[in-house]
Amino acid sequence: MSLTIGQTPSVATTSTSSAGTASSSTSLATEQTFLKLLVAQLANQDPLQPTQGTDFVTQLAQFAQVEQSENQTTQLQTMSSQLSGLSNNQSTVLVGQTVTIQGNTVTYDGNVATPSNVTLASAASSVTATISDSNGIVVRTIQLGAKPGGVVTVPWDGHEDSGANAPAGTYTVNVSATDSSGNAVGVTQSVTGVVQNISFAQGYAEITLTSGAQAPISQLVGVGTTTAP
Repeated sequence: MSLTIGQTPSVATTSTSSAGTASSSTSLATEQTFLKLLVAQLANQDPLQPTQGTDFVTQLAQFAQVEQSENQTTQLQTMSSQLSGLSNNQSTVLVGQTVTIQGNTVTYDGNVATPSNVTLASAASSVTATISDSNGIVVRTIQLGAKPGGVVTVPWDGHEDSGANAPAGTYTVNVSATDSSGNAVGVTQSVTGVVQNISFAQGYAEITLTSGAQAPISQLVGVGTTTAP
């Protein structure tokens, strides 16, 4: 379930409040435990060899170090929650924007296919794109020929190899490229579309396009125009 802009601050506030309450309770419990152990130690010490004052000082110092470490951990967790909340708030401005994300899933509504792009690591003498339906069956093979390194658009018009119009649905675009020596050229694929929503259900911001394509925000390639990763 996606969270809305209005929900994000309340989540961060609740997390921070909960963390503070848990820290206070833990600190109080730790102090009480230490005092109980101290009393038990005094009650059960050997009268002929009583505990020295330096031993108490050492124990107190160790207890203070543990308590300080717990406080620092709590503070870091609180800061992490606050930074995560700020990041989530900022990512919501992408809703309604045209973006490019890494991925090779496109949709076809019967009229227009989602724009698909690839980034070639270097110049290629041969570039081939295959379009497969949701069952993995190849419906179209496109020979793009020789291409320079950089962004290359896959011009699929929604037709199958037979010339028939492909059914509306989700398709996968796979691109392979080789250089003049027949060696494989590195390919990074991406799709362009309008952001429908931003979801935080996985613990991080995930972009969903109106075409149905999804990707973590870390795989965002460009906003507004197609750019190389």
